[in-house]
Amino acid sequence: MYKNYKLLLFLGAAIIFLYFSVEKYEEFSLQKSISACVIAKGKILKEIAPEEARIICEKEIREQLE
Repeated sequence: MYKNYKLLLFLGAAIIFLYFSVEKYEEFSLQKSISACVIAKGKILKEIAPEEARIICEKEIREQLE
């Protein structure tokens, strides 16, 4: 019976930790995706400015997330 409490306590703590860490890593992943998109747009379209590419990529990626 005592082992079950340890397991439940561990699982509860892990779930709470994962819940709070999702926000942090979700934003990190979003920024990495935008950066990769900007680099790709720059290589495909030589005449586009990096600022324009960033705006376009942010719009495209945020639309896909919704």
